[in-house]
Amino acid sequence: MIVQPEDEKIIRQWQVLTKVCLDGESQSRLAGLLYHINRLSARQAASAHAEIETAYFLAQAGFSLAFLEATGGRTADLECYEGTHRFFVEVTVIQSTRGSLRKPRKVGQPHQIPESSDEFFEQALVKRLLSRMAEKAKQLERYCAPVLLAVSIPDLPREKGRSHEIPPLDLQRLAAMLVGVLVEIPQFSAVLLTFWKAAAQESRNPIRIREVSWITRPVGDSRDPRIRLLATNPGARYRLTTRELRIVQEAM
Repeated sequence: MIVQPEDEKIIRQWQVLTKVCLDGESQSRLAGLLYHINRLSARQAASAHAEIETAYFLAQAGFSLAFLEATGGRTADLECYEGTHRFFVEVTVIQSTRGSLRKPRKVGQPHQIPESSDEFFEQALVKRLLSRMAEKAKQLERYCAPVLLAVSIPDLPREKGRSHEIPPLDLQRLAAMLVGVLVEIPQFSAVLLTFWKAAAQESRNPIRIREVSWITRPVGDSRDPRIRLLATNPGARYRLTTRELRIVQEAM
């Protein structure tokens, strides 16, 4: 199998996980993820990348974890422990955020938002995110334990004549939206958003929403991802502990 240069980092993370997650289901799942990375294009293998990266992030944070067997999309991806307290993690990827929602221009719409604008991108992202959250909520509705939804946004589609840069995000507006939606989805204890390419707008005011924390890195910073954002659900049926949330926040 040939490993592409862009996969080298994820392969190193995979190797660490094979030494940490020693149970049979984890080893089987990891073998399948490696197969996808080696055999599929980067876009097709994005879910495998996200699953490995999220598991590595949580393992490095200090959680004990195991991969769960894939059973037709009715189970979460990871089972994690902090001490004796258990929670589950569902990993998902949102791609082609702008392209998949492009609408043709119509005559007589003077207030249409340009496709290149920050607001257009955020509206497209929010629409995709809400749809995915609703889908995953149905999938995990029977879980009687805390569930963290980890959403990875790797990049925008590559198209001729179009910029590949993701517009800077208004994290305060995104945070307010997330908390407002989360209270209506008690299955999720929290949502962890990971943006690999996007930058963040400068905050217009110092006020932050109590349930949301984030870390951003400027252009030129060699570390990645560029943004991680954690939103906790005040209306969750099962909640992550204060210590678990602190561990994730510190690892961000």
